[in-house]
Amino acid sequence: MTIRCRVLESGDAASYRELRLESLQLHPESYGSSYEDEQSKPELFFENQIRDKHSKNIMIGAFDNSVLVGLCGLISDELNQFLVVQMYVKEAYKGQGIGQALISEAKSLLIQYQRSRLVLAVYKHNKQALNSYLRAGFQEASRQDNEIVMYLAP
Repeated sequence: MTIRCRVLESGDAASYRELRLESLQLHPESYGSSYEDEQSKPELFFENQIRDKHSKNIMIGAFDNSVLVGLCGLISDELNQFLVVQMYVKEAYKGQGIGQALISEAKSLLIQYQRSRLVLAVYKHNKQALNSYLRAGFQEASRQDNEIVMYLAP
């Protein structure tokens, strides 16, 4: 198995939608959006962003051959940061370093687009994701209710 990570393009929009909805359906506790709300939308936020060649927001995909198996969204904010959103790796691919590969690609894009840092929020109960972010070099910035805000500077 060879996993490749790359920025999603317009031809990937349908695969993105399918994997995003899977993530919400299988792990509703890990996201701020619900499967029910998102699946009823004719177009998801990142479906639009993937198709828009001028978007400052990026969705990275991890592919096993031509099959999309992981996601990592980057939202460009007014503080010149990328907010990391919608991290997900299909169940059958977990524990194989794909999350780390997605974060590695995000780090490369951080430098390429001259952003100051990656920022994310992770639910405290999501220990697997929290440990993965710590291994990738993220540091805790603050705690807010149920979430831990983390950052990574190049």
